[in-house]
Amino acid sequence: MTNPIEIAEAASNASNAHGKIIDSIDQFFAEGCVFIEPDGSSRSTQKHQLTNPNRSENATLHGQAVGYNFSVGVRTSKMTVDNGSPNVGNDTFEHYWRDGKILS
Repeated sequence: MTNPIEIAEAASNASNAHGKIIDSIDQFFAEGCVFIEPDGSSRSTQKHQLTNPNRSENATLHGQAVGYNFSVGVRTSKMTVDNGSPNVGNDTFEHYWRDGKILS
């Protein structure tokens, strides 16, 4: 049986795969969401960083595990920044969920 987090993660991953990262943040991340980043980025800071690139091309999900209120996965994101150079990043993410939104 598919739980609601699996459905939301699948929809978020589909948005990311098509370069709609900002849409995914707006739809699936709680307003008070805290990004746990080395630089201490907040949700609004992270969103601002993602809108700076000219184009968010795609994100490839390599693997993911989903539980009752938790998900973890590995992906590669590809963007083109203002000067035209590619920006490819690999990341492992952990999401904690409540009421259909990512808290952190």
